[in-house]
This record gives sequence, structure tokens and C-alpha cells, in this order.
Amino acid sequence: MKRITLIAALLVGTLVACNDDFLETSPSASISDDKVFQNIEGAKAVIDGVTRDWREYHSYHDQFGVKSVDLVSDLMGEDIVVGRLHWFQYDYTIDNREATYRRTNFVWSLFYRGIRNLNEVIKHVDEATNATDLEKGHVKAQALTMRAYSYFRLIQHFQQTYVGNENKPGVPLYTEPINEGKPRATVQDVYQQIVNDLDDAISLFTASNISRRDISEVDLSVAHGIRARVALVMNDWPAAAQHAASARSGYSLNTIAQYESGFDNASQMVWMWGLPVNEEQSTIFASFFSHLDMTIGGYAGLGYSPKYLCQTLYNQMQPGDIRRDDLLQATTTGGVPVYINYKFAAAGDKEFAADYVMMRPEEMLLIEAEARARMGGADEAIAQGLLEELWKVRFNTPPTVTETGQALIDRILVERRIELWGEGFAFYDLMRLKKGLNRTNHRFPAIPGNTIAPEADVFIYKIPQSEIDNNPFIEEADQNP
Repeated sequence: MKRITLIAALLVGTLVACNDDFLETSPSASISDDKVFQNIEGAKAVIDGVTRDWREYHSYHDQFGVKSVDLVSDLMGEDIVVGRLHWFQYDYTIDNREATYRRTNFVWSLFYRGIRNLNEVIKHVDEATNATDLEKGHVKAQALTMRAYSYFRLIQHFQQTYVGNENKPGVPLYTEPINEGKPRATVQDVYQQIVNDLDDAISLFTASNISRRDISEVDLSVAHGIRARVALVMNDWPAAAQHAASARSGYSLNTIAQYESGFDNASQMVWMWGLPVNEEQSTIFASFFSHLDMTIGGYAGLGYSPKYLCQTLYNQMQPGDIRRDDLLQATTTGGVPVYINYKFAAAGDKEFAADYVMMRPEEMLLIEAEARARMGGADEAIAQGLLEELWKVRFNTPPTVTETGQALIDRILVERRIELWGEGFAFYDLMRLKKGLNRTNHRFPAIPGNTIAPEADVFIYKIPQSEIDNNPFIEEADQNP
């Protein structure tokens, strides 16, 4: 097992992430400077380095941190139609899961690289001599939240959804900065670690009550928000409702004008968590907006691989919805009716230096609404009221919610697809809902019969071959089918 040194550049917030050795997936980091955690700034620098890694370009134009993984999720769903195959084509055609493929290795290494360094912070931050216990607790809470987020992303790609698969092999769990590999933990154990990390983070954030420096930092609201996402996947409806409500406390919903502003500028919108980008940090063609925004000269806008909203989803949108009437333009691709979506539109504002959205209050509202609708009884009326609250800022003349029971749940799920289109939730929702995939209205379905059954093997990634080769506790027999 190779021993990887956490290079000095990371300690000042800059990750060097294109070196193959540094991308070694089995956690084996060691701090080269034993003085780095003697002050709180060193711990913060390591966290900043992980955050920067999550928004940076890595070797190929379909690898730009977590937003490239978000785009993969949407392209593996039903609501984006690709007009021409280019970058991300194998994600779109559900053919990018093999152990030697770049995608599986990128997702694995991106999040395990972060986990490795966050474990150093969690273990050593208390060594800082220039900070109070509350200040150290605040930094530890950030690291715990980010570690939980990393494991949550990993487990959703390398195994089926939580419910019904609790005893299946998940991913290795590392909670300390060790140099040895570990076997695959069960899905149940991985989710329990995620929940434990987030609950601990929420307690530490609450106790410290320290404001974050920037929207790129996770805070109490973000920890509640990720906890709500996890509870939704686990079908823990009371926890999902509670944490979603806590997460968006103090946040207003984005107005019609804000929603139509292009989703490119964090300063113009109400985001709970975002990754701001400036001109110096812009990765131009290798960026989220290059691949999704039709208004700038990237891969989508220049026609190399345009992305459209699917007609199937359009047909479920109501007249008067500004997301339909103001942001969509009908067109066709290969004879398939589709809609250009101007939700992500950076032209005339931030261009290729567009900011990346990570969490919004609207998502939290929809999580709470779904959870309460599923709880039923008196909670159903609350769910209806939440949906009407959203419609007040998405319609000039908002309709009344009349649905109840399963029809209300279905309406809320459609609202998730509309409101969160392009933000990275499509595949994860299909997995947790065990819906399978229907590509009837797509130009390049590349799926026999245009459908894939729920929980099919093709949905989950295989463990990277490099991990099997380097980790003595994971053999070929442990590989996903």
C-alpha cells in the first residue's frame, strides 16, 4: 500500500490533484508538516483545500469536481435530452460503470481524497493552541459535515439505495487517517456513520454559534440540509421533515426575478451553500456551465453536446409556471421535440466564471413537503401549504393545491424534477424511489426497449480496479455484479 504525503500546497488551500499517485484511492495520507495543526488556520487551510478540489478541473473536460458528478446524476435520469453525444456520452447512455473506467475512478478518488484529509482535521484540530474549544469545535463540525457528504455521494453510486439493501456491501469506512485499506462496510453501517457525523456536526455547530467566512463553507444549515437528504433516502420521514425545516430556517425562497437571473451568481440569489468561482478560478470549457448552459460558447452552447429539457417533463408542467412559460424554448433534435432551458444562463453576467449552486431553500421545502405528505394525517395539510408557498414564487397567479394522498406525493415529486432540474438530483431520486428509467422521448436512449428496470445492476458503479489491486481487504469476489 502506497503511503501518500499531504503536500504543502494543500495546506495553503491549493490541491494538486492531477498526479496519479496523489489520486491513489485507498486512504493513506500523512501530514508532512507536523506543525500544521498547531494553529487553527492550518486546519482551516486543509478544509479550504478540499473545497477547492471539489470545484476544480481534473485532467479531463468531464471532471470538474462535484458539479461534474451532479451533471452525471442528471444525465443518468429522464429529464435531460442530449442532442449530440460528446463528453458525458457514456454517463448519458448508462454505460460508464466498469472498474477501469475514468468515471468510476474519478468519483471514488474525488471523495476519498477529501475523506482522507478531513480525517486529519477531525483527529488533529484539537491540537491547535491559538483557538478556543468552540472555535475548534466549529472547524471539526465542518470536517464532519463534509465527510458525511462524501460518504453519502459514494454510497449512492457504488450500491443500490438504502431501503431493502441495508445488508449489501457498501464502501470502505475510514474515520481516522490510517495507511491501511479496509473491507467494504455494509450499506447500513455507511449510512449510520453518515448520520452520526451529521448529528455530531449539528451539535458542534449549535454550541459554537460561529458564522462562516463564505458561502462555500458548510454551516449548521448545510449540515441540517444534508441530514434531511439522507433521511429522505432512508425513508425516515419525521427526521427528513424536521431537518429540512431547520435547514431553511431564516432563508427566504428565491423570487421569480431571482430564479430567472441565470443561476450563475451567488450574490444575486438565495443559496444555502455554493461554490463561488472567479475569473482566475474559471475552468472555461471544463466547467458545469460549459456543458449545460446554452447561452455561452461552451460544449452545450456551441452545439457540440446541447442539453435540453425532455418533452415528458414539459407535459407535466402547468400553464402559468414561469419555469415553463419564461425559461423554455421549444425546438427539436433528431426529430424529437425538446425544450431549450434557460435556467442556467451565465451570458452577460459571470460567463465561464459562473458560481456553482450546492443547496437551496427550495430543495429543503420540497423535502419537508414530501416527508409530510408521506406521513399523512394532519401533516398532509402542511405539505399542501408548503407546495403553495413554492408556487407563490413560481406563478404570477399561483394555483391552489387540491391533490391529496398519493396524488399529492406524485405532484411534489414532479415539482422536484421541475424546480431542481439540472442541479444533480435526477438519478438519485430514481434510485431511492426504485422507479427504473424510461427514455421514450430521448434521441439517444441507447437502452433496449427505452427502459431499465428498478435496481438494475447497470445503475451502480463497480469498485475501481486500482482499489482492488491495492486494498488487500477487497478482492475480485467482492466486486459489484
